[in-house]
Parts: sequence; structure tokens; C-alpha cells
Amino acid sequence: MNKERIFTSKVFVNQEMRDAINDVFDSGIFSNGEKAREFEKKFAEYCGVKHAIAVSNGTVAIELVLRSLGIKEGDEVIVPSHTTMPTVEPVLAVGATPVFAEISEESYILNPAEIEKLITGKTKALIVVHIYGNSGDLDSLKKICDTHGIFLIEDCAQAHGTRYGGKQVGSFGAAGCFSFYPTKNMTVCGEGGMIITNDDRIAKMSSMLRNHGEEGRYNHVLPASNYRLSEIHCAIGTKQLELLEDFIEKRRKIAKIYDDAFRNNRRIIIPSENKNSRHSYHLYVIRVPCEKRKKIIDEMGMENIFLGIHYPTPVHLQPAIKKIMAVPKLEITEKISGEILSLPIYPLLEEQDAAMIAEKINYFLND
Repeated sequence: MNKERIFTSKVFVNQEMRDAINDVFDSGIFSNGEKAREFEKKFAEYCGVKHAIAVSNGTVAIELVLRSLGIKEGDEVIVPSHTTMPTVEPVLAVGATPVFAEISEESYILNPAEIEKLITGKTKALIVVHIYGNSGDLDSLKKICDTHGIFLIEDCAQAHGTRYGGKQVGSFGAAGCFSFYPTKNMTVCGEGGMIITNDDRIAKMSSMLRNHGEEGRYNHVLPASNYRLSEIHCAIGTKQLELLEDFIEKRRKIAKIYDDAFRNNRRIIIPSENKNSRHSYHLYVIRVPCEKRKKIIDEMGMENIFLGIHYPTPVHLQPAIKKIMAVPKLEITEKISGEILSLPIYPLLEEQDAAMIAEKINYFLND
């Protein structure tokens, strides 16, 4: 048994991040100050966009974009079901109806061929989730949205540093929405999110909606709330952003170790990297026979190696959704939810540990 417990993710913290927190303490400014502006400026530059708006979490980021676009009760928003609830909760929060679409079995991302049949006169937006750090087919999805006059929103919560056609994801649609939760490719060591956009109106509306609807001090022009991100979180985020490219390089090295180890095992389906994409490997997700999955998880757990399932129940089958709407049959989504298995992958994971994990999984599946 391994002495050290290995999980699917682990937060990287260095002295520069600790020093950045102390800088905030020394400044005496803890909200809506220079650290927030610096984080927004550098994140926008990294993503190659005009605007970045720091918010309290990734779920709020999607909701504020929807509200900025005027999406409301009676509208429909096309979404995947192979994601987690925070992709869909904002749609419900603004009173719109989520319309669940099927995914590609190769990429686990929205299948463009399934989208157009779902578009109606009520369709106002499509949310693509760049799940696990792989990019969706943005050329096809953007063409569909442009043709039908609907907004493309990118859920990039798992895709910091993912590129499509050489550009950062999040920069293709009306807006991109990021999360900085502790498991992500980069984190603020707590809750946090970011909206990126080239649209001046979305940027202005989102900025006001996150800050009590203010347009100037004590001038409240919109009903809103407080979704600001603290100075401490922004200070950490800036330092994490500086390391993001190194983080992704390490993730890709670990992914290659897994790829090479599993490539000839016919009982394992390894993840694919979409054409024109740079996968950032927020998660390394294989597929195994459904009847073997629990045994692998249990056996590896006994070795102090803890695997994950992202996600065991598709959103359209969640009790909260089934209570409020008729749900479709999504055969591919439902099939892969019984087979997917997330392996440890993070910058602090030693390469020999990744090789050891792969060896054990191959052993369990060949036993």
C-alpha cells in the first residue's frame, strides 16, 4: 500500500502565493481593489480578449452572462447533460428552460450534428462545456449559432489554457465563463470565477450585476446583488495564472504516460484530443467496462489511490430536473456515465506515480 494518499487533484501552493496574501493584509484593502483589477487585466491578456470580470464563482459567471444577454422566462438554452449541475442551474435561475442535447462519444462534448434539430423560435443561447479540458468543435458550433441568431456561451470551468485553432477557449462566443475552484487547472484556493468577453455591453452589464447594479458609487441602475471576488482570492489567482502554462505542460506529460500505458489495452478507451485543440487535461478520463468500474475503484482505494467519476448521473436524470420537466433519452450520455473513470492528474503528481497507477489499473482489468 502507498504511504501517501493520491487523489484526482491536489492544489499547488508556493511562497509567492503566501506573500501575495500578505501583501493584501498589508494594504488593508480586501475587496474591489488593485489586486482584482490586476487579475482581470492579466487574465484578459492571457485569453486574448478585451474584458475579464472577476466574480465569486463559476456558476455565477454563467448566470450573469445569461442576464446580460437578456435571457429570461420563456426562453430556451441548449445545454449538454454530461456536465455538472452548475452548468444548468444558471439557466433555471433566470427562468429559462434547459434543452438537453446529445454529446459525441469520442469527445464527450456537444455533438454539432444534434444541435440544429433542437433549435426553436424560443432558443436564445447554446452553452458548450469544454469538459475535462478538451475543446468543443467551435467552428461548427459558432456557425450554427450565427446561422440561427443565437448566443454561444462557453463553459470553460475545466478548460483554463485549452486552445482551439491556436486561440484560448472562451474567446469564440459571446462570453466565456471560468471557475477557480480548488480542483481546477488554476485556482484561487477557494471559490472564484471569471467572465471573459469582447462585447463591451456584456462586460458593462456583468460588472454592474456583480456589484449591486451600480453605475457609479451609490447609483444603482439595475436590481442585482454582490458577486465580487475578494482581493485575497485575486492575489492568489494572479500568481496561479503565471504558472498555468507550466501546469498544463506537466498535465500533458502525465496524460502521455497514461496514453502510452493504456494504448494496447482493449478494455480501456483513452481520451481523445479534438482536432485543432490543445487539451489541458483538467481530468484524465478513461472508459472501462461498467461491470469492472466499482472493483477498480475499490481495489485502488485499498492502495490509497482514490479515483473519481465525473459524472455518475447526467444532469437530465438528476432528481431536481426530473421534478420540473420531461427529460429526453440521451443514449450516449447515459452509456458513458456508467463507464467513465477519472485518474489522478495534477502538476504535483510524480511521473513514476502515474506510471504505477496505470500499471495497477492494467493489472486489475487483465486479472
